[in-house]
Amino acid sequence: MACPGGCIAGGGQPYTEDYEVIKARMQALYEIDFGKDIRKAHKNPFIIQLYEDFLGEPLSEVSHKYLHTKFKRRKDVY
Repeated sequence: MACPGGCIAGGGQPYTEDYEVIKARMQALYEIDFGKDIRKAHKNPFIIQLYEDFLGEPLSEVSHKYLHTKFKRRKDVY
């Protein structure tokens, strides 16, 4: 997780201001993560195979095309 607590109470997550609920959710997610055999994407055999069979190297033109997001300005909808 990129930020401490994995952005437990961030956007797209169940919303609460109750810190005890946030702490309990954080603890549960850390426990789930700790119990996993594969905890790092670059060590996932499926990801390794995907790169070998299709994407080539990290940051290659193909991997960039399929894995990177592009943003473009749109007219305001409000």
